[in-house]
Amino acid sequence: MVRTELVTPPEGAAVGERVMCAGYEGEPDEQLNPKKKVFEGVQPDLASTDKCVAAYKGVPFTTSAGVCTVASVALGPIK
Repeated sequence: MVRTELVTPPEGAAVGERVMCAGYEGEPDEQLNPKKKVFEGVQPDLASTDKCVAAYKGVPFTTSAGVCTVASVALGPIK
């Protein structure tokens, strides 16, 4: 059975606040070209850590209020 959980922002994060990963700063594309399959290129590097923190290449997803998490799926892929 495959478990699915939502990535949850930390308490106090503002609605619409940008989620960042340290070392991967930059400006978002105004519009993604679906032919470039951007998400498919980064998805293999998206996963939760052993402490259920959402991460890209092991670097936590963060907001000004802290890190984003999943409820219970440790070391699981993020899709």
